[in-house]
Amino acid sequence: MSIRNSSFAIRHFLLLCLCVSVSAQEWSSSLTRTPAGPLAVPPCVLDFELGWKNTIKAGTARVTIQEAGPYWRASAQASSTGFARTLWSYDCTMSSIMHQKSLAPLFMQHSETDRSETCRYRVAFQPRRVITESTILPKDGTPSTGTTVCAFSPIEDLLSVILYVRSLPLKNGDKITRVVQPWDKPYLTTFEVLGREAMTNNDKSIPCIKLGIQIRKMDRDTLVLSSYKKMKTATIWVSDDAERLPVEMRAEIFIGYMSCRLTGKTMLTGKAAQSPVPSSASMFVKPPAP
Repeated sequence: MSIRNSSFAIRHFLLLCLCVSVSAQEWSSSLTRTPAGPLAVPPCVLDFELGWKNTIKAGTARVTIQEAGPYWRASAQASSTGFARTLWSYDCTMSSIMHQKSLAPLFMQHSETDRSETCRYRVAFQPRRVITESTILPKDGTPSTGTTVCAFSPIEDLLSVILYVRSLPLKNGDKITRVVQPWDKPYLTTFEVLGREAMTNNDKSIPCIKLGIQIRKMDRDTLVLSSYKKMKTATIWVSDDAERLPVEMRAEIFIGYMSCRLTGKTMLTGKAAQSPVPSSASMFVKPPAP
């Protein structure tokens, strides 16, 4: 397994999964436009363990949710660890600003580093388009920065779509389809409620909602869809209660089976539950020149 492929695997696994293209006119009617429902989102820290092929601890991840005035700030960090890190070194951070009521994203920034390069993204989610600034910093080579525009809305980021899906009724058989941009490119993502199932976590049996995930690539300019062969299957279990916490995720991807399991939850109170309100200037992404 190459270092680059292994880093790519962790990157796409966190994405919270017919080679015929599909036009925007054919898929847009399938989008879920239901407003976000009520969701208990107390400020908290969630810790996860990443595994590879059911035998190797591959890494850790932490998600922090805080109030930021009228917004939620969701932050995530993930790294390869232990023996897996000797095979591939990977670190990433992500921060999302979203409206508390609608859970719609306003701004996202993301940085990831492997042994070959660091990639940084700043993304502004606007009413009619998404502007993305990408900076590539190779270990050997010339840095580059570019800006792209996707003229479609609404688009979610990786952290906002998780909250949005958790806020819905999630009855057996329900399908939720949204456009998601986890980094610099959009994907059409469908969550299907496969049923209810008890999962064992920290020696406890937790009633969960089981969701299957289907992902298709989207061309940001033409909005045409194509297959996403890097991920064969993906499944997520969320607790079947008011919090709808992500308990476990599994995916079959191009290098094998990977998993992500909730290992801890810490409630935040007082100052720890608060984050500074972001300024408009800090979330501004300059569009490319005409």
